[in-house]
Amino acid sequence: MSLKKILVLALVLLGAGLTSAAEEPRIYTIKKGDTLWGISERFIKDPLYWPNLWANNPDIRNPHFIYPGQKLRIFSDRIEIVGAEENIEEVHMDGQKVVPAVSDSIRIKAMGGGEGFLEKTIGSVGSLVDATDNRIMMGPGDRVFVELTDPGRVAPGDRFTIFRLSDRVTHPATGEFLGYFVQDLGTLQITELHPQVAAAQIIDANSEVTRGALLRPYQPAPREVALKEAVAPLSGTLIGGRQENLALAQNMIAYVDLGSDDGLQAGNLMIISRPRKASEIAMETRTTPLQLPETVLGAGVILETQPHSAAMLIIKSVDAIQRGDRVHAEMR
Repeated sequence: MSLKKILVLALVLLGAGLTSAAEEPRIYTIKKGDTLWGISERFIKDPLYWPNLWANNPDIRNPHFIYPGQKLRIFSDRIEIVGAEENIEEVHMDGQKVVPAVSDSIRIKAMGGGEGFLEKTIGSVGSLVDATDNRIMMGPGDRVFVELTDPGRVAPGDRFTIFRLSDRVTHPATGEFLGYFVQDLGTLQITELHPQVAAAQIIDANSEVTRGALLRPYQPAPREVALKEAVAPLSGTLIGGRQENLALAQNMIAYVDLGSDDGLQAGNLMIISRPRKASEIAMETRTTPLQLPETVLGAGVILETQPHSAAMLIIKSVDAIQRGDRVHAEMR
């Protein structure tokens, strides 16, 4: 699936007559559209510049999350973020000042359904018990029959989310039981009520629907989320994806052990990294541990939160991402 680009870079050249013994940078203003990986590739021919810059300079505050109206200095071999305290003015080649565009929200397209979530306590209001024929799998438009736990509170026209429980999940570091992956399968709508069952029609499905699937009150899948800054620095662990033992990459859904109770919100950008081990040669001459900067693997955007976990869409990966890798959100 093609993702909408996060940020766009507007190129503004400094006055052509300016000369200096030191290289004069060009000043750029961030606008809606492109990513910093794309900026690095386009202007200094190194798409991995930003991850490496962050990894080797731990004091830099999250260079991946930039905002409309923010300025960059572009040198021939590097890119710098202009600090908020600096009063840098852009100019056209004719010397006229450029007024930065008004910042507006940056939105990320979600996967379009089926992201699912992680939860310990799973409640359902019913289950799909049969269909009108002997097919094993059902899809959009099919008529099915459901048993409801409280049919007196249901009326024709009501919609329910169809889901199933997937793998049991433990924390990769502590082994603590975290819950079950809950996979959303689609949506159905009640058409008729009968003494024992209700007839329904499957409205949409993003995976195969089979007998035994569970129901919960309808929850529309997030179609897009607006990027937003984290309310506080957060650090956690990537606890897995939909398929066990599968390396994760761009456009895949992953789950983290942070949730709404920790202050995490849909739209928060998460940097994904992994501790870097010192080489055997370096440790031969040392008597104390050597702590190296972490290796940046990519970035993700939180799509949906539960109290203690969240679903995250990986929007960029520069290396294979695995269960147990670190995730963190920083403030500007």
